[in-house]
Amino acid sequence: MDGEASALSGADQDGWAPLTGFKADADSFPQRARLLGEGIIIFRTKNGFRGVERACPHMKATMMEGELTANDSMLRCPLHVFTFRLSDGKGVNCPGFRLRVFEIREDAGQFLARPVS
Repeated sequence: MDGEASALSGADQDGWAPLTGFKADADSFPQRARLLGEGIIIFRTKNGFRGVERACPHMKATMMEGELTANDSMLRCPLHVFTFRLSDGKGVNCPGFRLRVFEIREDAGQFLARPVS
């Protein structure tokens, strides 16, 4: 388990923890949810769900207004058009900036999340 995942008190040994406030069958996305008390934003992509931190790391604009691009593999901030890969959070047009990204999975009807390493 990496340092960020281990910092999430309450996560299992692999870093997975339950999402609260998330409704996978909702009509409207993105959607707000909580992961161990931290607010995150969930997007529905062509490959399932992906979570991100609530604010852009550049100027703290809300990612609720973010736009999925590049076949749902990237997320663009609405304020300055900074774009981040959903695979690892790395900024593609904003060197030095990284968006925290979370994997989402379902286990026995419960949705779990963990930080992408």
